[in-house]
Amino acid sequence: MMRKILMSLCAAVMPLCAPLAAMAASITGGVYEDAPALALPENFTPAAGVSVALYSENGTLRLQSATDAAGRYRFEVAPGSYWIAVDAKTFRRATTSLPEQSYGPAGAVCAQPDGTTRSNFFAGACVAGRTVDGADDASSLNTSEHVAKIDVREDVRGVDFGFSFNLVTTRRDVRTQGSLRQFVENANALPGGNRMRFVPVRLAAPQRETSYGAPPRWWSIALASPLPELTDADTTIDGTPYSFVSPDSPLNPNPGLIDEPATIRPDQRFGRQERPDLELITSGERGIVCAARCIIRAIAIYGSPVSLVLRSDARLEHVLVGARADGTGIDRRGSVGIQIERGTTTARDVYVTEQSNAGIATATAEGKLDGERIDVRRCGEAAAGGGIILFSDGSVVRGSQVMENRGAGVIIGSADGKLAARANVIDSSTISSNWAGVLLSPAASGNAITRNAIMWNRVGGVVLAPYQTTVPQENRVSANRYNENGNRPIVLDLTAPPNVLAIPKQTCDRPADAPNRGMTAPEIRSVRLVRNDNGLARVIITGRACPGETVELYQSFVTSSVRDTAREQSTVIRSNETADRETLTAEGRRLSLPSIGEFNYAGATSTGPDGIFEAAFQITVRDEDRDREDDDTEEVSIWADEILRKGDVTDRAFSAIAIDAAGNTSEMSARRAID
Repeated sequence: MMRKILMSLCAAVMPLCAPLAAMAASITGGVYEDAPALALPENFTPAAGVSVALYSENGTLRLQSATDAAGRYRFEVAPGSYWIAVDAKTFRRATTSLPEQSYGPAGAVCAQPDGTTRSNFFAGACVAGRTVDGADDASSLNTSEHVAKIDVREDVRGVDFGFSFNLVTTRRDVRTQGSLRQFVENANALPGGNRMRFVPVRLAAPQRETSYGAPPRWWSIALASPLPELTDADTTIDGTPYSFVSPDSPLNPNPGLIDEPATIRPDQRFGRQERPDLELITSGERGIVCAARCIIRAIAIYGSPVSLVLRSDARLEHVLVGARADGTGIDRRGSVGIQIERGTTTARDVYVTEQSNAGIATATAEGKLDGERIDVRRCGEAAAGGGIILFSDGSVVRGSQVMENRGAGVIIGSADGKLAARANVIDSSTISSNWAGVLLSPAASGNAITRNAIMWNRVGGVVLAPYQTTVPQENRVSANRYNENGNRPIVLDLTAPPNVLAIPKQTCDRPADAPNRGMTAPEIRSVRLVRNDNGLARVIITGRACPGETVELYQSFVTSSVRDTAREQSTVIRSNETADRETLTAEGRRLSLPSIGEFNYAGATSTGPDGIFEAAFQITVRDEDRDREDDDTEEVSIWADEILRKGDVTDRAFSAIAIDAAGNTSEMSARRAID
């Protein structure tokens, strides 16, 4: 209203009002920090002291200002067309930190995937500014990255710009706006948590040729030199990609699951991990080093001998180590996938493969692993290294898969016995097709190996390593399922012949210099079958162990014909002369340590004061017609529920282990068939 009054007055005295007409409008706006990089004004905080320039339409510098404490700036102008340019290098006046643009006003010039630009019609997301791979040089309009063209007829308000120190927009490995390297520099320079938001402007590139279908796509960042260590707490490296036009909308150019077969049944999806969309090829001896608390999420990483080094509390989620983003192999194996040196590493949905020493290693007593849904494969060398190596106290691995490792699946404790490795738990996991299942090193004491499926491991299920002075004690090995392991399911007596199950001793002595205090296997004295009319039966097992012990019973078969082709299995030979032990012959295959068969946990009982125990289990009597129908319609499973249901009930046999109050566990006793 005031301007209209003044203009009316000027109509009468035009010569006197010429200067007023030339300064008849203003441009006001703000520069803000957009920490979450979502391009949403409600998340903005003022950025004070940022340099803002006003250019004429032809690029001539007209005015320059700096934002106030509220992040605001103002230019008084005559009507016309102008350019506003923001100098990103003046944010916080830090020498190493540099933000990337996330938001621009109407008229902002924004990069496009094909290298062209667009102008915002409305205020909103403007990721990376004018060019996705450019470096801001605010010395001229032509080299400025963060610009907007404003047409002025009257006052123009809301010419706002947003920038984020957490935004990664490019795959280039240079210290420039929007690079991963610059994000790490920013995180180290700026106190407090920094969470990377990956908003690539370029489209994901095809990564390899395929004989059919569309080629797989993902983003790949190749580092030319090692990344700086993460030194400020609560830094998150997150490879989840988001749309450049809507930075809160996730993308998924690399769909599917790691190790997903071409044809699957719905229940086979369980346990598989989604493929990441960002691949990081690291440089130097170590890939990402967290010297302070950190989070690593949704990336594939390989290239360095050690991919991840964790020296403080860390969290890993949906991380793939040692392979490309689709799970395919690489030319050179790493040494250690994840090396935990200090703090507790919480790992969820982590896949590690192709490491010559260890997939995951708690390399010192000061580091711990809390792992769930982790998958470690093809790590270690023959009889050396392995999938998971625990030199720690109190690590936990649960609900995971440790498979196909050239070394042991899990190694607890150091070979020299100097690192005690106590109170570690391996629970509810599949440990399969390794050199050994779980290897207990000297001084590995007080650990628990429970409820796992331990099968097809070449030299045994749970195996004691050779020791000299330090003796493993109080290791609880309980309620596991063992199947087709070479050697015995539990190997504590290194002097016993392979594949000879334990002979019960007639003593309850507990020598301190013997592994697990020399626990002796129970003696099963009778196995009786009591049939019912309803197709069910009970097995009643009696035997003797030492007083005060828990006795766990395991169901097996007199022969190992678990699968369709019985001749491919090893056969248990029993005779009157060797009634308390078992030997094996291999039919149809040759192995240095042939399979000793399956041992499926059935239940537990306790001994009385005299050491006598009794247990009863309900089982299903074989139904010939139903078995034939099942065999014709679905694959025969080796899991315990199928094993207990199929086969002639009179072919079944039972073994037992004993566990004392401290957790010391015996080897598996010789099997006894139903009487």
